[in-house]
Amino acid sequence: MQQGRVLITGAGSGLGRALAFCFAENGWRVACADINIDAANDTVRRLTEFGVGAMGLWVDVGDDGSVEDMRDEILAAWDGIDVLVCNAGVASAGSVAETSLEDWRWTLNINLMGVVRCVRAFLPAMLRQARGRIVNIASFAGIANAPNMAAYSASKAGVISFSETLRAELALKASGMKVSVVCPAFFQTNLMHGARAPDTDKALARKLMAAAKESADDVAAAIYRGALRGDFMIFPTRAEPMRWRVKRFAPDLFLRKLLGAYRRGRT
Repeated sequence: MQQGRVLITGAGSGLGRALAFCFAENGWRVACADINIDAANDTVRRLTEFGVGAMGLWVDVGDDGSVEDMRDEILAAWDGIDVLVCNAGVASAGSVAETSLEDWRWTLNINLMGVVRCVRAFLPAMLRQARGRIVNIASFAGIANAPNMAAYSASKAGVISFSETLRAELALKASGMKVSVVCPAFFQTNLMHGARAPDTDKALARKLMAAAKESADDVAAAIYRGALRGDFMIFPTRAEPMRWRVKRFAPDLFLRKLLGAYRRGRT
């Protein structure tokens, strides 16, 4: 796929910013959308050294009207996009018994419905182009379903299911478009900033991120390569392809290993 125009939500920091740099390094024009417009504009400022066009956009992916306004703004400026990266998301943790319904609504509205809103906003224009990529950032949490992560895991499992259905529908249309869903495990990023979680769960997540071998730049590079190849399921952290196979073909073994790792992590 030739370089063109990419929109990345949540591009003000973390993986979104790393993806913006990766696309810019490869000659793409990059639209950086974020709920923190100052952070989005800071990413845009840093992209200028690559000599590519870039623009910052404010968006709250949890709000219908905000996503539609973002769509109208970028389509007016660029007359279309070639890659949509639905990356904006939040972190939450806590047991099923203790997680409030408000935290469930908050997590699902941003992580799942935020992806749905963005895809629905841009899909008609991308179908008219008869080309493009949609890249939805999920998580291996949506496959692993570890203890104390029900709301977050459910939101990411929903992104995986949504992406599979979208892939099938686009194949029926012979649309020329490709869908990717990205399922990383823990890597070095700022995901826990603003997380809604008990202190013990935040501490465990930070511990696992600090121990991770992959950086946000490593994950972004793997996503870029996989998305442009047209891969559907992208595992940008190294251990996850094998863990995915174990989960599919030996689920009881996977559960034992998962619980063992969880207990070790909390000690």
